[in-house]
Amino acid sequence: MAENAEPHFDIQVLAALVRDAELICNRLATAGIVCRVSESIFASAADIPERADILLLFEEALDRNSIGCLTDALRRQPPWSDLPVIVLTGGGAANRESEGLAKMREPLGNVTLIERPLRTITLISSVRAAIRARQKQYDIRNHLEKLRQAEEALRRSNERLEGQVAERTSALRQLSASLIRSQDEERRRIARELHDSLGQYLAGLAMELHQLADSGNLQLLESSLETLDTCISETRTLSHLLHPPLLDEVGLTSAVQWYVEGFVERSGIKVALDIVKIPRLPSIIETTVFRVLQEALTNIHRHSGARTAEVSLQYRPSQIALNVTDQGKGMPKAHFDRFQSSGTAGGVGLAGIRERINEVGGDLRLTTNSKGTHVTVAIPLNRDGARQGVA
Repeated sequence: MAENAEPHFDIQVLAALVRDAELICNRLATAGIVCRVSESIFASAADIPERADILLLFEEALDRNSIGCLTDALRRQPPWSDLPVIVLTGGGAANRESEGLAKMREPLGNVTLIERPLRTITLISSVRAAIRARQKQYDIRNHLEKLRQAEEALRRSNERLEGQVAERTSALRQLSASLIRSQDEERRRIARELHDSLGQYLAGLAMELHQLADSGNLQLLESSLETLDTCISETRTLSHLLHPPLLDEVGLTSAVQWYVEGFVERSGIKVALDIVKIPRLPSIIETTVFRVLQEALTNIHRHSGARTAEVSLQYRPSQIALNVTDQGKGMPKAHFDRFQSSGTAGGVGLAGIRERINEVGGDLRLTTNSKGTHVTVAIPLNRDGARQGVA
């Protein structure tokens, strides 16, 4: 059937005698109702639910087999369809045969019984009522189809939006990872520049001033030398903090030991370090672990109020794990909840840690309460467990 209201309904009439069916069709034609004679109950059943709209059946055309066939066809209707069936029954008192037929008709469902002899106006009224009922069913079908189409369009739209969100999220993560890599490279470049250019100039100047000090004007030269020594020390510290040369030269173990010792000296926070000898790892993994440690200890110094902390760096051929624990006041609950849900916590430190770890396929776990904060990072390694990192 067409999607909109049908101007024509397929009304099928079936009688034991074709002449009786034709008579009914002629009566309905006087009211402008077009119908057709059905070849058999099996032909009518085959038209359900695609073609038939209303079945008008003579009781004599029904037996147990035909009713069973019709019932099976009606059960295959879609949920919106309840095909009207009009049965013209025989007149007179009920007998055993008519009672048997009545029981057989029960499975048909939406059945209207009209007793013969019938008046033409009764027949026309019954058929028109069936047409109105069928039209309402089509209205429901059309409404359901529109809902289905709307839901399908909404589903496709959601899929497109989810795909766009996934693509943009992936692009943002790639951009974030690229920015982190660029930041590391820039830090390495600046560190080398400080060490190779400014550091060398200051060292040369120091030697010259020492030579002048040997020749006289000791008070001025000693003051200048003290200032110069401070510049050299600060330059070296800044260079190492930007990118510790030990990380490139001898690997992660020495760089972590050096950084923790310097952190203790600068912050006054006692740090218990548990570390094993770690073979050279890919440069990106060594840098990731070192930066996570650097950020975690910086957060302890700035925010926790702790006087002690613990750092553990464990290595297995399949994984490297970093644990940083403090005995401070813990993170504010709002910041912690926001970090758990969206990956941000009011600053870029923890977000940067997460992005670094995501880039190398690692796992970050953060727990916090009023007694302190625990950061756990686990990064998987390749099958060999380690290989020479690329600077």
